[in-house]
Amino acid sequence: MSKIAPMLAAVGTEIPRGEGWVFEPKYDGIRILGFASGDGVALISRNGLDKTRQFPEIVDALREVHARAKRPFVIDGEVVAMRDGAPARFQELQSRMHVNDRDAIELHRSESPAALMVFDMLVDGKQALVAEPWRVRRKHLAALLRPPGRSNALRLSDVADDGEAMLRHARRHAWEGIIAKRADAAYDVGKRSRAWLKLKIEHRQEFVVGGWTEPRKSREHIGALLLGYYDADGRLVYAGHTGTGFSQRTLLDTYRRLRRLERKTSPFSTTPRTNERAHWAQPALVAEIKFNEWTADGRLRQPVFLGFRDDKSPREVTHEPESLGKQASSSHGRVRAAPARTAAASVKPTRRRRAARATYAPAPIRLSSRDAERIARQIEVMQQDGGSGALALPTGELEVSNLDKVFFPKTKHTKGDVMRFYARVAPYLLPAIADRPLVMKRFPNGVRGKAFYQQRAPADRPASVRVEPVSDDGLTTQERIIGGDLATLLYAVQLGAISIDPWHSRVQSVKYADYSIIDLDPGPRAPFRRVIEVAHVVKEVLDELGLHAVAKTSGASGIHIVLPLKTGVPNDGARIVAEVVARRVVERRPKIATVERWVKARPSGTVYVDFLQNIRGKTVAGVYSVRAQPQPSVSTPLQWSELTEDLDPTTLTIDSVLPRLRSKGDLWAKAMKTPNSLDAVLGRG
Repeated sequence: MSKIAPMLAAVGTEIPRGEGWVFEPKYDGIRILGFASGDGVALISRNGLDKTRQFPEIVDALREVHARAKRPFVIDGEVVAMRDGAPARFQELQSRMHVNDRDAIELHRSESPAALMVFDMLVDGKQALVAEPWRVRRKHLAALLRPPGRSNALRLSDVADDGEAMLRHARRHAWEGIIAKRADAAYDVGKRSRAWLKLKIEHRQEFVVGGWTEPRKSREHIGALLLGYYDADGRLVYAGHTGTGFSQRTLLDTYRRLRRLERKTSPFSTTPRTNERAHWAQPALVAEIKFNEWTADGRLRQPVFLGFRDDKSPREVTHEPESLGKQASSSHGRVRAAPARTAAASVKPTRRRRAARATYAPAPIRLSSRDAERIARQIEVMQQDGGSGALALPTGELEVSNLDKVFFPKTKHTKGDVMRFYARVAPYLLPAIADRPLVMKRFPNGVRGKAFYQQRAPADRPASVRVEPVSDDGLTTQERIIGGDLATLLYAVQLGAISIDPWHSRVQSVKYADYSIIDLDPGPRAPFRRVIEVAHVVKEVLDELGLHAVAKTSGASGIHIVLPLKTGVPNDGARIVAEVVARRVVERRPKIATVERWVKARPSGTVYVDFLQNIRGKTVAGVYSVRAQPQPSVSTPLQWSELTEDLDPTTLTIDSVLPRLRSKGDLWAKAMKTPNSLDAVLGRG
């Protein structure tokens, strides 16, 4: 039981609006799960360290509650230092966080007492509560800690419905910030979730210590710590140095820690220049730093050392967003998404929990053509004024840059051109990719440059971008970008993703496909007219099976034929129906069509009828996606009557598709309105 990993909060940039949110203080201490059972009491940090020895007053309080309740329980909270009966700041907890000597611990217990501010409950007796909404868990917790269960060392967190009022109170009393929580949210074990939002008033976060400098003049031991964070590619990025916030005692303690970690080479991706001689260290220590702001060149301004943390792995430390900062709110910034920690013995998600998680999808933001055009003009003006700036979007601001970079050298189309196209086509594209995980193939230097795929969401993504944990295969979960809003769409382009490639299922139901795809992929000697010929054979088979589909250009040399499906069709079902159609096509026209996967084994000049794109997590270019071809062609839905030998997919580009949309309408949305039932097909197949 003591291996459960806690749920983690994402960083928010403004107080969430609407009903269903509650607010708590953001306590300034160390995260702890408290376990009480017949086997005893344990205090476990978020990264699995046993802190039971360090805080005996909390252990005693938990024992008393367990003896009264006569049942095991697991609670979640923050250990804080107490001053004058109220939670104090993190610095005042530093002196006892790492102490192991029994006499020293007892001295701290009397002179600098600590308390566990309890805000959640995972287990109550034989009942696991993680699948229950917050409001239900809160009732269990309040009942457990009712007087006389509460004590100075075990306190129930404050909760309010008015976030604005709590934020004003937080500013007056110099809190670190507040936490917003969805009252209907389950407890997502070991995951970072936007059902919990940290709204930070101060600029502060953890940094990895990559070295130190020699002290100046009369100062002893060290001059300054050299600080960094990990970027999306796993590189330690230098963020600045600090020599402020140390006492003589902490200078000596810090030197002793670092001396054991000294190495010959810099751990930073780019070796920083220092005023004094630098000593490099293994990046094993995490320091809590308070600072004024980030500078334009990515450095910390006026950083102050607050203390070391052993409850967080260095690899979790990334560039955090600014959150609220000194303003009432801020709609931009970067969100840290630490890798989800796998619990050695976690609570298995139940069907009820999975259903509850599906309700967290944000309400769709309808984007009118007028709004889309306004945003496209913003991009145009920004490109003319230097190529970078902050776009004002419905879900917040988005920083964009290098809009004048040429993405398509042959036609001279720029990154700004691609971004403007996506802004204008967004009213049609966003509903098609709503709630779908996106796979990005990034071309940071244009279509002729080196490209790479990115599955996991970047750790330093803006707060306006939607990210959710997605299970790839039922075993592996990683945070992915989720489509459906303009900020997320344009952010993908900002990263150099030209095509928008969505999953065939939605994040709420990754086991089930919304459509089945038959991908017609011509071999080296197969002309496009042969792809058209095979597409018509597919249409004949579909008609015979009583199915309907929409055809679209792939944007390259192929055709995608897409069958909308009724709700609840497993991914295997989508694959099977595509396979039934594909094999019938090949039986009918074996000289021009094949289902042979190995390219070298395919008959010359044939078209590969690919039904395997329906496997979970597979993607093809989405509808209205720009492709990384010599010209900026677009994957465009077609009327069946348009599939003739005269069709030239290279003419369907970012310059021609929008006028076509206005004249022909959204053929994709029209086709998707009427799903196919596969019962009869699978029975006959």
